[in-house]
Amino acid sequence: MLLLVGIWVLLNRQFIIDQVTVWQFQPSSSVAALADESGMSERGKFLYYASRPELNDRTNFNDNCATREQQSIVLGCYAAQRIFLFEVTDQRISGIKTVVAAHEMLHAAYESLGADETQPLNRLLEDQLAKTTDQDLLDLVEMYEETEPGQKYNELHSLFATEVADLSLDLENYYEKYFTDRTKVVKAYQEYSQVFADLKNQATVLQSDLKTKEDRIKRLTANYESETTSLASDITAFNARAQQTDGFGSMAEFELAREELLTRQTALTELSATINDLIDEYNDGVVSLNALGIEIDELNESLDSTIQTIE
Repeated sequence: MLLLVGIWVLLNRQFIIDQVTVWQFQPSSSVAALADESGMSERGKFLYYASRPELNDRTNFNDNCATREQQSIVLGCYAAQRIFLFEVTDQRISGIKTVVAAHEMLHAAYESLGADETQPLNRLLEDQLAKTTDQDLLDLVEMYEETEPGQKYNELHSLFATEVADLSLDLENYYEKYFTDRTKVVKAYQEYSQVFADLKNQATVLQSDLKTKEDRIKRLTANYESETTSLASDITAFNARAQQTDGFGSMAEFELAREELLTRQTALTELSATINDLIDEYNDGVVSLNALGIEIDELNESLDSTIQTIE
């Protein structure tokens, strides 16, 4: 019996270490809230707490997550069996911490699997990847393959669970080990992603509107300049005729020619006003686009731990 116990302890050494760690670990309320908000199961929370997760400010996060991908912003890492999360303070995208916490927990989960478990799991992940049409996710996978060679399936394991709503039934059943309600973490991902998508869409609409106004201003201005030159020439010709004794056959002909010039002059005045209104609208649009750009920059900066801020 003692021999059997000894063998069990040997085979389950990491589980015992993790269990002791979980018993001793006292998560902060913020760290614990992320586990609940992401819909983690008891198994998911066990792996999460066994990794002694920390929410870090910029300085501590950069120290703890020293190995970083250069092509993208890093918000969390699983290093030396520890989870470190960057403290994103912007409330508009606070849900990103929920997603990153679950993402890093799943790295711990993948690391805990044996070869007999990872091989069939990797096939499921590969099948799901073959069905994926989300270009942003595909680009992210490609980036991971460049920055973390050999970690493709480990990353897919985290990405699919936290960012993709519709998974194969086999994968959905598999993730039930780590989530009692996976829709929570996916919803958090969708909500913070939508913030960026909405800002991007607003910028696209504004840019398109500005381009349309710019083209119209150029077209109307060219027409105004052409008509102004033509009118000036015709006024000169009219004045020259008016100074001649027989320049006009009758007063009625004179008045008709004069009225035509006045009508054209009025039309040019109205065209000038239209152009000025369009220029005002264009300038207002530029102000709005610049303000939107500042808002986007602020959001991006709130996610970038490498930016030095003045406290």
